[in-house]
Amino acid sequence: MQLAQRYACWLEGSLVAETPRLRIPREIPEPELQALWMAGEFGRSFTTTTGGAVKVEKFGAWNPQPGPHFTGAVVVFGDQRIRGGVEVNWNAAEWDRHASASPDYEGTILHVFVREAARERGAAVPATCTAQGREIPQIWLDATRFEFPPSDPPPCSTSPCREQLAQLPAVRIVHLLEAAAQYRLCRKATRLNRIAAEFGPDEALYQGIAEALGYRNNKLPFTLLAQRFPLAMVRSHRTEIEPFLFAGSGFLNATDFHPLPNDTRSYLRELWAQWWPRRTDFERLSVPPGLWNLRGVRPANHPQRRVAALAELARHWPILETLTRTANIPALRHFFGRLTHPYWDIHYTLASKRLESRTALVGESRITDLLLNVIFPRAMTHNPGLWEAYRELPAAGSNRRIGLAAQRLLGGNSELVREIGKRAVLQQGLLEVFENFCLACDADCARCAFPNRLDHLEESIGMN
Repeated sequence: MQLAQRYACWLEGSLVAETPRLRIPREIPEPELQALWMAGEFGRSFTTTTGGAVKVEKFGAWNPQPGPHFTGAVVVFGDQRIRGGVEVNWNAAEWDRHASASPDYEGTILHVFVREAARERGAAVPATCTAQGREIPQIWLDATRFEFPPSDPPPCSTSPCREQLAQLPAVRIVHLLEAAAQYRLCRKATRLNRIAAEFGPDEALYQGIAEALGYRNNKLPFTLLAQRFPLAMVRSHRTEIEPFLFAGSGFLNATDFHPLPNDTRSYLRELWAQWWPRRTDFERLSVPPGLWNLRGVRPANHPQRRVAALAELARHWPILETLTRTANIPALRHFFGRLTHPYWDIHYTLASKRLESRTALVGESRITDLLLNVIFPRAMTHNPGLWEAYRELPAAGSNRRIGLAAQRLLGGNSELVREIGKRAVLQQGLLEVFENFCLACDADCARCAFPNRLDHLEESIGMN
């Protein structure tokens, strides 16, 4: 993937001036912090608060019972390998509030935190002990890169980078965007490979698909759903995949079904009857309802329909997994197009009226999104020659961020903007450049390195 390597080298020179950020740090929701930890986003090698070396060999699994967040983790302290539980808190004080006196936490072998009052005062971090007085090693996580989620800046009337890009031939800009797209593709592949190394290739694909189904508004709850109800678990209960995922998402509640329409009432009663015997064993794993973002979500994209789609994909997993190995686009589109469900084909949500005609469970834009973000990154790890097929993928439409990136970087270059609107690879490259520069400097053009890097475009990326 030479283009990706050239873009990476070109990007290395894009150092933004070290001026303080103007944003107020946010406190990452604890479930998000835990999901990042489990996905290996913080790495595997750490140092304890007392200076000892720590390596996490296995992050374990979400704990459905009272006790630490994760069980079955394997952690190496120096030359000692220990299996047990891991507790992950935003604030270290949470341990004293709910765990220090509870026997459920005796099997904990590691306490992970982000904030700690004594540490922030420059003092030593107090010891963490179980109810029986056993001290537990602690590690502090640097979560600063996750504390400032990129927010879209406002449109601008002019910018130095737009003026410089306007002087370049369109073919050179297209080449830059394709290089950025290949770099983005490799980053996605690396992330999937990291998850696969921990949980296996099927679970990595499953988690990637779930996250893509969540799109931008609901990536976190879908990621949690896939982590807490992994593919191996739900497929071990093949006739109960849908009840597991609906209950796990928090959308299946014990309410009075009588006021509901007949078809909805029958559907929910069947799900509930299957979930009830399993409820006490797994209900602690359900996604917190407050994590779902339903504002501005189009009815056809409602998370309830997406959970139904994930359940159907898990049910047909052997076929899907085989097709994703080679990224066979016609076969994959045919497969997704044939997904059907007697209830969700004709309903947007559990509260919506029955539709007059069938609506695809996975629409064209979502199929393209899955190809770009999950299927091609996975397949190209073993077959880089698929890059040409990736380059030819048609765009499935635009969105607000693509439009904003085009306006800020390309302005009135309508011909190039139209070309970007046709090719998914150019949209991916545009988003990568936008995130690497506009978002990286908080849209402060005076701090942006992009104009300077454009002066070195030819020598770094070239046109070969």
